Amino acid sequence: MLDTVDAIISLHRGYADAVFAGTKTVELRRKFPKLPSGTRLWIYATRPTGAVMGFVSIQDMDRGPPATIWKTHGTSVGIDQAAFNEYFDGASEAIAIRLTAACRVSPIAMGELRQIRKHFHPPQILTRLTALETKELRELIQK
Repeated sequence: MLDTVDAIISLHRGYADAVFAGTKTVELRRKFPKLPSGTRLWIYATRPTGAVMGFVSIQDMDRGPPATIWKTHGTSVGIDQAAFNEYFDGASEAIAIRLTAACRVSPIAMGELRQIRKHFHPPQILTRLTALETKELRELIQK
């Protein structure tokens, strides 16, 4: 059994809000590890928010040339084509993470995150959580 069950990703606050509003159902990345469908991703909103705002589940991930990803997912990514093209400029691969079951929670601030993981830093790509860290995060949202 794997010790890693959930992960944390960082999003700018506006994109996080769009995920929880259901208007952004696909997260784009240039690099992202393969994770199984159903993996829970905790959404950390970057500064000035600086807190976990909720979580989503990975429905599926698509990888391919940026033009193909735009054609398939462009209406679900929360940015226009010019911003998409700028983000993927020079990239041979784009990754579309299809999100489902978004759930906003009371913000979990940096201090609380550092009680779970002493030297927690917002992830550049992704931070995997251990089973114990996941349990502690889930307990925080039950309070």
